[in-house]
Amino acid sequence: MGKLILVRHGHTCLNVPGRDERLRGWLDIPLDDQGLQEAADTAERLADHRVEAIYSSDLRRARQTAEVLRRRTGAPRVATSKDLRPWNLGVFCGQRVYDILPFLNLLNQHPDMVAPSGESFYQFYGRYSQRLNELMNLAQRSSGSVVAVTHVRNVLATQTIIEHGDRDRVPVKGGPPTGTLIIVEKLGGVWQMRADNSRPTVFVAEAGLAEARA
Repeated sequence: MGKLILVRHGHTCLNVPGRDERLRGWLDIPLDDQGLQEAADTAERLADHRVEAIYSSDLRRARQTAEVLRRRTGAPRVATSKDLRPWNLGVFCGQRVYDILPFLNLLNQHPDMVAPSGESFYQFYGRYSQRLNELMNLAQRSSGSVVAVTHVRNVLATQTIIEHGDRDRVPVKGGPPTGTLIIVEKLGGVWQMRADNSRPTVFVAEAGLAEARA
């Protein structure tokens, strides 16, 4: 039985700390120099695994990360999927997270509410959970590793999906830093996820601040 390895794409110019952080969402922005180095570092860690296939969000920052991984691991190609994109927050993409917190909080409090020119959280969760389950089934049939390059919102939702938990309890902030590698595998008949440092990965939901990063 193989394993699924989730990779959060590398750093971009909008991944800045504090009040200047901007919502990425579906903006098709590239990696910056830090992100390219993070992708290279992640590729070195991934080289310890026998990678059979690489899937990626079709956004540029994810595709760039995936291509660095492909070159290092010798995987045959990168297959892109829109289902691996983060939550589409429409008109809020590109704006400072600090400035739009009231709107983000409202969308998190009403997960069936569609963001202007975007989608609801439930719509995001539905499409991502379907693709994640497909990738988990593929990994289960594999003798090696299946890699999926995605975004922090997706990683935050993963634990709830694999545990068949309450989708209303998905964390709204935090998550792993850019370039992080997360292993999802079936142990003792139960799907689990852990960071590549072998420690169990648990994301705790936090209320009050809806930092919908991507």
